[in-house]
Amino acid sequence: MTDARFHPRLRIHAHADIIGSEVVLARPLDDLSLGGCKFVGPAWEEAGQQVALVLSFPALSASLPLTGMVVRGGDEDMAIRFVHITDEQKGALRKHILDSQEAAGA
Repeated sequence: MTDARFHPRLRIHAHADIIGSEVVLARPLDDLSLGGCKFVGPAWEEAGQQVALVLSFPALSASLPLTGMVVRGGDEDMAIRFVHITDEQKGALRKHILDSQEAAGA
C-alpha cells in the first residue's frame, strides 16, 4: 500500500518549541512533511487548537517559526497541520528537510 499523502512524512532529526494553551520546549518530532508534523506520546493540546511552533534542525543549526492547527490529539500522538504558511516559509522548510536528509546520509 502506498502513502497517498500530498506531502510524504519523513523522519528528520528535528525538534520543536510549541506555544498553545501550554508551552512545550524541545519536543522531538516523530515525523515531518511540508504539510505538518507529528509528536509521539500523549497530546497536550486539543484538536482545533492553534499553536505557534519553532522547528529546530540541530544538524543545520537552523530554526523556522511556523503556525499550525492541532488536527489530532490522543493518548499515543499529536498531529499538527501547518497553516498560513508563506511561500518563503515553505521554501525554507523544503530546504531544511533536504539538508537534514543529506546531513544524516539519507
